[in-house]
Amino acid sequence: MIVLAMGAIILAVIPWYADHLRNTSLKQAEMGYRVDSLQTAEAAVFYNPLSVQSLFVLAGAQQRIGRLLEAETTLTRATQLQPQNYATWEQLALYERDRLNEPDKAAEYFRKAVDLNPVDQHLKAEAGMAAD
Repeated sequence: MIVLAMGAIILAVIPWYADHLRNTSLKQAEMGYRVDSLQTAEAAVFYNPLSVQSLFVLAGAQQRIGRLLEAETTLTRATQLQPQNYATWEQLALYERDRLNEPDKAAEYFRKAVDLNPVDQHLKAEAGMAAD
């Protein structure tokens, strides 16, 4: 019984700890500690590999130290993890457009995001689609 209770406590604490690491990574980035931010973001993903928010932070940390293709791979991983989440496609589209200068890929990803969230007028504008 005690083992079960300890297991439940650990399972409850791990996502909190991953969130803490994610926030710490963002603070480190703000202070200019790029490598520390990357390492902390990697730990956040390790502790909660199902968190797309942690993947977004990791991609940002990778991008800040010049690992552009790794950042793209991380954002692609987020879309694979939650393919029905428009925000994953939006983040990938923004990255393709703003960091990798790939407007055709970005447009494709923006369209996927709009398909998942057709009421978002800002998203439609980003995709180059007419607003309703």
